Amino acid sequence: MSTRPLGPLLALLLVSCSKGPSPSGQESDAGANNRGALVARVGQVELREDDLKRAVARDPGASAQRFDSPQARRDLLDGLVRFELLVQAADRAGYTKDPDAIHALQQIAVTKLVNKTLGAAGSPETIAQADVEREYNARQASDFTLPEASQVRHILVSDPKLADRVAAQARALAPADDRAFATLAASTSEDVATRSTGGELDFIDKNSRLAPAVVEAALGLKAPGDVAGPIRTESGYEILRLVSRRAGAVSPFSSVQQQIRQRLYQERRAKALDAFIAKLRAETPVDIVDGGAIDGG
Repeated sequence: MSTRPLGPLLALLLVSCSKGPSPSGQESDAGANNRGALVARVGQVELREDDLKRAVARDPGASAQRFDSPQARRDLLDGLVRFELLVQAADRAGYTKDPDAIHALQQIAVTKLVNKTLGAAGSPETIAQADVEREYNARQASDFTLPEASQVRHILVSDPKLADRVAAQARALAPADDRAFATLAASTSEDVATRSTGGELDFIDKNSRLAPAVVEAALGLKAPGDVAGPIRTESGYEILRLVSRRAGAVSPFSSVQQQIRQRLYQERRAKALDAFIAKLRAETPVDIVDGGAIDGG
């Protein structure tokens, strides 16, 4: 009984269940026996015991015991038969020769090649604990330290005289009367994005993407209720009121070590892949003859 490749479509869906033919177009008896007992024929394609096992292996969370019952085994086999019928129909319709289907098969093949070739570089678990700790120590100040910050509300107005009046009103409020400032912001501020929330700007730290003068003023506020401004910016005049302050804090190693391990793994894998591709490029003639832009029209 002859078999044939099921084509890119089947590989794309990761449930291939037949074996490619030998160079003569016929699968030898020894080759068939190596794939286990015959369980079904679909046209000229043989489905064998190994095809069932591969289907189980591709089912996330499944185990061989799940298919111990005769009914479960029949359902699994029926699924393979149904899929093989669709594959053969797709093949007859020419879809297995579709460029996108072929590319999808190539992507699967490349993934398998890269995973096998990169070896130890292909797993986060291969990153030594000492390397993780060294990375933490090197990046602690820049990546794993939460900077001090000020939680503020603000009012934005475009008129300088109005800004002076609003700032005076804000300073006249009791330090604990955050609600009054929020009401003032809701009725006065020209910042549509924050007006409905009483001028909330949340926490501002040294890395905040606000006007430098606003960041500096916010971090200069010391006690809740303190007011800064008016501060002239490109958008207008800002009046800030401190809600609370947050002290700087260092993230403990235990809370970030998996994040660091993952980053080191990705960096190591990228370097290994670049080296592998450089080796292939050195072994393979590459001649780029088209330097033009792609015409999307």
